[in-house]
Amino acid sequence: MTPTDLNQFLGRHDISKEDVAKICGVSLKSFYSWLNGQHRIPRSVAMLLTAYDAGFIELEWIVDFVENDMRNNLPVM
Repeated sequence: MTPTDLNQFLGRHDISKEDVAKICGVSLKSFYSWLNGQHRIPRSVAMLLTAYDAGFIELEWIVDFVENDMRNNLPVM
């Protein structure tokens, strides 16, 4: 996923940059570094957002996964 892809994703969905940063488990500063091309967008983030964009997973599932599984330090595959 490129910064352009990420920006287009935001345009297609009614999700704020702040909410996407929270969903991805990063600060807003880190999110902007992806959006501005300063840092690569992690593959795991690209996969989650692409799956959501394609309708394979619901936003609620992503939020639950980040809030529960990531907090419990379960391995992410």
